Amino acid sequence: MKKKLFKNNVQMIIYIILFIVCIGLFIYVGNIDFSKNAETDAHKMANLYDLVPQDNVYTFADASDALNILSGRSGIVLFGFPENIWTNYTAKYLNEVAQELKIDQIYYYDFLRDREENNGTYETVLNKLDSYVPIFDKNHKDIQAPTILVVKKGKIIAYIDDTSIMKLNISPKDYYTDYQINITKDAIKRALYEYL
Repeated sequence: MKKKLFKNNVQMIIYIILFIVCIGLFIYVGNIDFSKNAETDAHKMANLYDLVPQDNVYTFADASDALNILSGRSGIVLFGFPENIWTNYTAKYLNEVAQELKIDQIYYYDFLRDREENNGTYETVLNKLDSYVPIFDKNHKDIQAPTILVVKKGKIIAYIDDTSIMKLNISPKDYYTDYQINITKDAIKRALYEYL
């Protein structure tokens, strides 16, 4: 005795419709461009730092990227991390000057974990910056946040870390008067002009 595949015509129509719907869904999902939904570095930066606009020039980097720049390439690196409130202000002013000068890429390196873990590549970056990095208790050296590093073909043009080593008990909001903003932006602008 031969078994029927479908009990009746209604069941057969339902299965055919479900099959067509599944095929349609596969085609639809296969044509979605998921890269459009991926968050860009600029958006990530703006989400980390509320003073940085969505249309910024930042690209995320790591210790290897910083080391490559120091080893003969050119680039601008902002060393910072979100827990440091001064980085928010430095990132804002650096972005403004870069956009004004039509610089379209600045590397942002959140180095906190690498510094805490004594990451080998971070230590190599630290050694290459030996004469720029401040010395603390017991001759201990470490990059501080925020720091702007400007390098042209492996030559260090600028190492700006004024607010990272400041000993004043003042908030960035109080520190950055119009006068101080102009001084900060002028220092960044001089370094970036030389870079260009």
